[in-house]
Amino acid sequence: MKKRMRFSAILAGAVMLCGTIPAAPVSALWWWGNAAGEEFQDMTLLDDKGLFAWIPRGEGIGTADNYQVYTYHYSFDREETVTYADTSETKTESHHYEGNPIYVVCPRENSFRFVLKKDLDETEAETKMLEILDQYYPEISTLYLNYKNGNNYYGVEMAKGTTFPIIISGVFENYIEITDRSETAGSEEITSGIMRDLARAGLISEFYTWGQTANYQQVTLHSRNASPTVYYPTGQKWNEDYTKLEPIYYDWDVIEAYVKNQYPECEFVHVTLEDTELAKEIGYYDYEQNRAYFGNYDEMYAVIPQDGTAFSEHFAIAADLYAEFGIACEWTCPESTGSSLTGQNALSAAGDVNLDCSIDVSDAVLIARFAAEDREAVITDQGRQNADVTHDGNVDGQDTTKILQYIAKKITLEDLVK
Repeated sequence: MKKRMRFSAILAGAVMLCGTIPAAPVSALWWWGNAAGEEFQDMTLLDDKGLFAWIPRGEGIGTADNYQVYTYHYSFDREETVTYADTSETKTESHHYEGNPIYVVCPRENSFRFVLKKDLDETEAETKMLEILDQYYPEISTLYLNYKNGNNYYGVEMAKGTTFPIIISGVFENYIEITDRSETAGSEEITSGIMRDLARAGLISEFYTWGQTANYQQVTLHSRNASPTVYYPTGQKWNEDYTKLEPIYYDWDVIEAYVKNQYPECEFVHVTLEDTELAKEIGYYDYEQNRAYFGNYDEMYAVIPQDGTAFSEHFAIAADLYAEFGIACEWTCPESTGSSLTGQNALSAAGDVNLDCSIDVSDAVLIARFAAEDREAVITDQGRQNADVTHDGNVDGQDTTKILQYIAKKITLEDLVK
């Protein structure tokens, strides 16, 4: 399902990236994993001037003050098999695809995430996990079970009659993400305590604390071939509290004068249903019915830049017009285009092999058993990285010796990490 966004929207919790962009960039996005969004730095950073502020305003998605907008240009040809309905004839045709997808990256300062270890008894692990979480967020187990059972997870009416300010997601993905909208968000005491208790209970393999998760959304133009400066004559905009969409009307004479003054190289056009060639140019033409199509409207407005204008320059005009007049073209945010990024796994600590947030004899013993091929000596992927304190690519007796040296205080933590 797609949501049409006139100027803003409240969107929560979609799960994965899809779309019409070529295979290589999509595949890359699957494996990006830094909450700071460093992998987006190769893209073009756009100043949207608040145009997409509605995305992080969604329940628990992020913080509107520090989101970033990126784009890149793709252009490729792809052969596709087409069957014609009238003749049933099948042909292989080459189609050209070109576009500029936009990604809105929202750091989540008020969320933390942990990943449950594989091969745990689900019921037993869930019970232990909820007992621990309830110590820090009383009655959070009620919220968790509501989410798992498919009920409303934005808030649960608790016994005191107040809405619990916690959001839980990812229950079915082997990870739990908790967003705290209360004054406790960002508390090191809470996250370190939860991580320590979950780790010592042997429940988790990864933990990402406050600010180590982010969310990104792909935003596209509603009309596939439209430009970012095509507008309906009237629109809607969220009120200051982001609780209600309100109608807004524009003075197009004033907007036209502004465009002609600020962007004399651009053409400002008023497009009617009879202007079929202009409708094609701005991307609002129904080729199947061979007519201009503006939805429920019989006119549109557009700012057309010179041929060869880069998308980022064209988008800058759209952002400027939004900042100056509050106008924006139709942007679509498919629910399937949201995904999460994670940063540094807080359980990444040299010497902590069993991931219990401490370095002691049990870590050295686990390495020794693992090196001796004891089948019951299980070390997670992160545990193996932590175990290789000699950095030789192996988990063996040399690592055991170095950890024991640290325990005996013959070497410092700095020496252990080297």
